[in-house]
Amino acid sequence: MVLAGIIAFIVIAAYIIVIYKLPGFVASIALIGQVIGSIACITGFFGNIDSFTLTIPGIAGIILGIGMAVDANVIIYARIREEIGAGVSVRNSIKSGFSKAFSAIFDGNITTLIAAFVLMWLGSGTVKGFAYTLALGIVISMFTALVVSRMIVNALYAVGVRDPKFYGSAKERKAVDFLGKKKVFFAISIILILCGPAAMFANSHAGNKALNYSLEFSGGTSTTVTFNEDMDIKTIDSEVTPVVEEVTGDKNVQPTKVVGTNQVVIKTRSLNQSEREALQSALVEKFGVDDSTISTESISSTVSSEMRRDAIVAVIVATICMLLYIWFRFKDIRFASSAVLALLHDVLVVLAFYAIARVSVGNTFIACMLTIVGYSINATIVIFDRIRENLHSGSREKLAEIVNTSITQTLTRSIYTSFTTFVMVAVLYIMGVSSIREFAAPLMVGIICGAYSSVCIAGALWYVLRKKFAPKAK
Repeated sequence: MVLAGIIAFIVIAAYIIVIYKLPGFVASIALIGQVIGSIACITGFFGNIDSFTLTIPGIAGIILGIGMAVDANVIIYARIREEIGAGVSVRNSIKSGFSKAFSAIFDGNITTLIAAFVLMWLGSGTVKGFAYTLALGIVISMFTALVVSRMIVNALYAVGVRDPKFYGSAKERKAVDFLGKKKVFFAISIILILCGPAAMFANSHAGNKALNYSLEFSGGTSTTVTFNEDMDIKTIDSEVTPVVEEVTGDKNVQPTKVVGTNQVVIKTRSLNQSEREALQSALVEKFGVDDSTISTESISSTVSSEMRRDAIVAVIVATICMLLYIWFRFKDIRFASSAVLALLHDVLVVLAFYAIARVSVGNTFIACMLTIVGYSINATIVIFDRIRENLHSGSREKLAEIVNTSITQTLTRSIYTSFTTFVMVAVLYIMGVSSIREFAAPLMVGIICGAYSSVCIAGALWYVLRKKFAPKAK
């Protein structure tokens, strides 16, 4: 995990520096502060709070916090490049860039922070842990982006780094006609969403569960094995887990090493007597363990119906609160409605992926969905903020042109932020153990889907609602 994080950070930092030059270097320094600050707070100041334990949902909160920190810096420096491209001096471009980026960063972060507070209040278990790490990451990301980055950039300018070539310049691009393809985008989204119920029906018809519920949801069998030599968790995952998967015919295997011993506890789906005997024989044959040291027992689910209910209620209340905040800030319920619909779209598409790929649904499922909710709403608000700005600028463009222009202006931000976040999760997937991969795979789908919905769906939804409920608008 540590090595994967270091590799991902190096790739992201190098990419940002290549794209944004000097500001990219500043952003990398700010991101270092983001990571160090988050880990220091979790392990130091709040290390005695159970909710800050680094479980997978906690890691998900950190990843989302880093993603939002990258996004904030990208928004700022994209604005600075736009100002320089428009012929504004470097000094004024820096000042204007931070000023114009503030509303998008503020609204995106506050909306997600509201959701985090609701999850702290109503959630339980790992949901609460996710909320704590997310809230902490948001606060630190806003500080590093709006305060630390500003101080470093202004200091560099003060010592003589004033040539525009160090900051880059954005050229004005011709607006892409996204709205002209909105029917195609809507059709693609409907098909992707319907794949979920279709896959669930097919799974149920084949005699399986609609979704591949993990041990946390359905319980299973715990097998304790004493090996002849001490194995680390990576060796266990690469050598022992495949043997268990072959016998059980199921990839939902959770090995846990008992610290200070050669014992490993292997949790699987519920096994009948013949399957337990087959697993025991396979372990004896493959690893030469003493069969008298192998014991099995049935285990119950760790995610109770009460915990699931708390998670669902917390997400619903958080969504309502986000809707109300967006409505309040944008003075238009159509912005809020479109954002929530785009969010729902992303969740349903990822749910379809779970059903089709048969990825196990457990604690990682809850963490993944919560991460996608936070990521999706932030990406959508950035585009809506630009639409709001262009609407208030007195532009004589028609409404469709304003929407297309706004999406085009924020397109590079959408691509860069999605790419950097995707890289971070992809490295975790490549280098992580199976439990991490089960979290990373659907999250990568969610990142791609969130980028797609914010660019192709959210603005089009707002445009349709605006035209439908304000027919006299241009």
